[in-house]
Amino acid sequence: MEKKIIMAGFGGQGVMAMGQLTTYAGMIEGHYVSWMPSYGPEMRGGSANCSVVVSDEPVGAPVISVATDVIAMNQPSYEKFVTMLKKGGNLFVNSSLVHVDNPRDDINIYEIPVNEIAMELGNPKVANMVMLGAFIKVTEIVGEESVLKAFTKVYGDSKKKLIPLNQKALEEGQKQVGQEGSQDKKLEGHKRTPDANLVSPEGEASYLKDRAEKVSLESKIFSDDLSIAKAAILNATESINFYRMSSKQFEGQDAGRIFASLAKQKEEHVDYLNRLRIRLESGEEQKASYQADKEDMNWGKLDPAMASMALSVFSVAMNLVEKNVDFYEKAIEKSKDEKAKALYKELIYWERFHYDQLKGQYETYKEIWWSDQSFSPF
Repeated sequence: MEKKIIMAGFGGQGVMAMGQLTTYAGMIEGHYVSWMPSYGPEMRGGSANCSVVVSDEPVGAPVISVATDVIAMNQPSYEKFVTMLKKGGNLFVNSSLVHVDNPRDDINIYEIPVNEIAMELGNPKVANMVMLGAFIKVTEIVGEESVLKAFTKVYGDSKKKLIPLNQKALEEGQKQVGQEGSQDKKLEGHKRTPDANLVSPEGEASYLKDRAEKVSLESKIFSDDLSIAKAAILNATESINFYRMSSKQFEGQDAGRIFASLAKQKEEHVDYLNRLRIRLESGEEQKASYQADKEDMNWGKLDPAMASMALSVFSVAMNLVEKNVDFYEKAIEKSKDEKAKALYKELIYWERFHYDQLKGQYETYKEIWWSDQSFSPF
């Protein structure tokens, strides 16, 4: 199972909280998760969206280009993100504010009047929980119990008294999409596309085509030493961008400084790989010697409030490292250039060393996160 979700709306509609609740609930249930927020010019009243990934496998880059699910709490969010939804995906719209013009016929559309329902419950602020209830009912991504367990972590202990109201909002949202024994008649009114789209022959053919294209692309990448070197540069550049982003997420903390250092070291790797590329293109020898830095990373203490984000960031970082190691191992197997092989071996050594460091810190942050909970997964 892998769900890639975009949740979007105005600042103040609880979009980020929906994402955090889904992320925490996924973690509670033993899934790999990531959560990446994005705000417009203004926090409240401006645009806000977050990307959430919940998977049974380690999460790759947290940026979503094609979503399995989109939640649009306002009209601009619907118009911006509906095109990013995959065929057969689920679109959840707040019909209190969103009018679906020219609806796509290859996706499932759920129109939920969350504002009106929240008002009926006596608190307009629970509109996001109504939507979240509909979302978890349709996707079965996490259970209601896990969402409620995550509630105090997202909203704080002072909001515990609001759990009954928010539980009611979740339940009302589930009813809107045909909760068993309740308002099943509303399902047809909110669902524009039949279930068959989720497992259509066209979808299977598309998967097979994508798989064939991936195999073909891989064959081209490893067809010669120059192609391998260029692909290695692209991979390293992807890591640089991620480490830079992570350093900003943890700005002012030791983790932020170390991620910035990792980005700097990756820039050195790109320099060595570019030297290799130039030699392969021109035949001119580029003198350079590379040795991995074996100094342990001192991550220091982390603000417990950042533990959840840290787990997501470190999970992605470890996945990137594993991907790089796999690439270099295959590069060594396919390369015919002995000096290139030697460089790839050195880079593997570096990647593995830092994977161990990242993994150790990931486990530490996981313990911090669980120690801050009022429940245990065990």
